[in-house]
Amino acid sequence: MNILVTGAKGQLGSQLARYFQEKRTPLGTPSILTEENKLYLTDADELDITDGAAVLSFCKGKEISLIFNCAAYTNVNKAESEEEIAYKINAQGAENLARAMQERGGRYILVSTDYVFDGEKGAAYTEEEACSPLGAYGRTKREGEILSLAACKNTAVMRTAWLYGREGNNFLKTVIRLCEERGGMRVVNDQFGSPTFTEDLAYHMLLLAERTETGVFHATCEGVCTWYEFACEIARLAGLKAEILPCTTEEYPTPAKRPAYSVLENARLKALGINRFRDWREALKRYFA
Repeated sequence: MNILVTGAKGQLGSQLARYFQEKRTPLGTPSILTEENKLYLTDADELDITDGAAVLSFCKGKEISLIFNCAAYTNVNKAESEEEIAYKINAQGAENLARAMQERGGRYILVSTDYVFDGEKGAAYTEEEACSPLGAYGRTKREGEILSLAACKNTAVMRTAWLYGREGNNFLKTVIRLCEERGGMRVVNDQFGSPTFTEDLAYHMLLLAERTETGVFHATCEGVCTWYEFACEIARLAGLKAEILPCTTEEYPTPAKRPAYSVLENARLKALGINRFRDWREALKRYFA
């Protein structure tokens, strides 16, 4: 088959590309990683996913039958003042790709976020629970889910959280940079989630692409921590002598309100018997190894 990865220059898209190039993963080798499958990698400068006609033309011309949509507007704070732009990418762009796969009878894998929940439950969310995003980023990603599921009957939405990888920008790299430059930092200690390594998420995207199940799937590493605990473990594994201090969300205000407890339960992956996500600490060790 011919496969398209959008957002290929980002931390998740680049990880998917690496798996296809190496034809294997540290967690196993899905059958989709074969020489027969042709991979197309695009980013915003090669394919504007907000242009529906361009998306349809590209997918028809390249005979695409599977899309991994890793493209997204992910600046949570900036989205508060640029919600229209975020909507075009996260919602309309996602829908355009879904429509292309519906027209071609293909499969569509869309990456979404834990920020579709308000975090007020105080316990892990399963896939069927009602969404209530607190900010623009979460709202636009939720709209992308709804529009995509309606546009393509063969859509699988994969919600993840606190993503980090070797490419692109992320919290892990920010912690290392600030600890090296300033000798420490303050980090909120009252927001809970599950840090997820791109190696783990990309692997499960490949597994799900081979299957026929549709709808929403939660896809995060196992275990729970706060941003403060995550930062401390990053500094420890990086061998940094830094002073990391805990603070509350009120002490560290941001333009966008974050969910206090956005832990996701990978219920559907577990029910299918394909949940191989590592504990977040184990995955983080793998990153540094």
